[in-house]
Amino acid sequence: MRYLVIDASLNGTGIRDKYEGGYIEPADLGLSSEIINQLGDWLSRYAKEHYHGYTNEVKIDELDKEGKAIAMQVKKALIDVKVEYYSDARLSRNIIEDV
Repeated sequence: MRYLVIDASLNGTGIRDKYEGGYIEPADLGLSSEIINQLGDWLSRYAKEHYHGYTNEVKIDELDKEGKAIAMQVKKALIDVKVEYYSDARLSRNIIEDV
């Protein structure tokens, strides 16, 4: 079983291995181009908020909600994985549960 973390850390790919460390290229996981594109767009918008000092609470809430939705898509797309979402702005973690 793999343990993945979805996060928006600067210079990351958006997906990292929780225990092995390091970022994973989304394409190496066999994710669809739709999920990969959503992840890239989300990372870009999250980075903009980082450079603005995470001052827009509403925008951060929206980005975290979107990040959790992407994490759920990753969990559904992959077999035998546990997925966690990490909010870079809020420094908080959420386990992504099956629906």
